[in-house]
Amino acid sequence: MKTITVGRFPIGSWTTGGPATDQDYEHCEIYIVPFISDADAKKKAQAIRRRLISKGLPLPTQRAPYIA
Repeated sequence: MKTITVGRFPIGSWTTGGPATDQDYEHCEIYIVPFISDADAKKKAQAIRRRLISKGLPLPTQRAPYIA
């Protein structure tokens, strides 16, 4: 299955695509998830983020992305 980069900007908006090392993602949370569509990837990343927050775990960064 293919993977895609999903980023969450500090203002709360989400984006998909591009390499995780892209300068545009410098201050984003980065999730690399398998996907069928962009909307599917965004939903998966949002679910992962909710789980991390509920468990009190650190959120991923550009230097340490979450790889599903």
